[in-house]
Amino acid sequence: MKKIVLAVLSLMVNLAAFAQSDSTKVAADTTNMKIGDTRIILIDENPDNDSTSVEFKDNGPSDKSELIHFAGIDLGVNILLNASGGTELDTNSNWLDLDYARSLSWRFNLIEEKIKIYKNYIGIMVGAGITYNSYGLRKNVQVMVSDSTGVTGLEIDSKERDFTKNKLRASYINVPVMLEINTSEYLEKSFHIAAGVTGGWNMGSLTRQKWEDGDDKYATKVKGDYNFTPFTLDASVRVGYKNFTVFANYGLTPLFEKDKGPEVYPVSVGIQLTPF
Repeated sequence: MKKIVLAVLSLMVNLAAFAQSDSTKVAADTTNMKIGDTRIILIDENPDNDSTSVEFKDNGPSDKSELIHFAGIDLGVNILLNASGGTELDTNSNWLDLDYARSLSWRFNLIEEKIKIYKNYIGIMVGAGITYNSYGLRKNVQVMVSDSTGVTGLEIDSKERDFTKNKLRASYINVPVMLEINTSEYLEKSFHIAAGVTGGWNMGSLTRQKWEDGDDKYATKVKGDYNFTPFTLDASVRVGYKNFTVFANYGLTPLFEKDKGPEVYPVSVGIQLTPF
């Protein structure tokens, strides 16, 4: 598009010069115009020869906001790890066996800012956003909370009730603090990597279930405490090129409060669908 605009402007300049070939001579003049990051300088160098030169000048590096790669919509998959960092869950935790197709992390990263350390190459990125983490349960269980066992899954006979959808969901306000490095000050040439931590506050949690009984269909949504850890901390990394970004978050705090649920740690990996 920019090349087309420049070609049209060049043609207009030459037509104007030709149209003035028989008119009164004017003094040399310079006209400045700016289109995006490009400045166009029209210089009438020799009015006697009716010749006009066109100079294109790049205004420099991308705007600061273009070199922060957090704000936008992220989509990821949630994974649960045991205390040893493996995916195998013990008998007290295996009710959390996940259906990954239903275990999605939607992240709406709303605010971003960067404190420059060295130009646009190195800086501290801070931001804020909202995350909805769903954990689709593969087993046919009813999530229960009690003082003695904490949060657990009670297995239900599929003949009595066979869930077609069964998930836990927790919502968080997240605040990342990350060191971000760009390999170029130009967005179109820059690889970027950011690493740091993300703090979170649990806004609430719920269970959602669907099942059928003959021709009848049922759906429930029950809000509750479910013993999710109220304040969380993740190790976070974001890597990409231009506006393309992938991310990973590793839970440094367990999914549930200590002694109030299985000791499992959340991990989410995914991609930024669209930047803001």
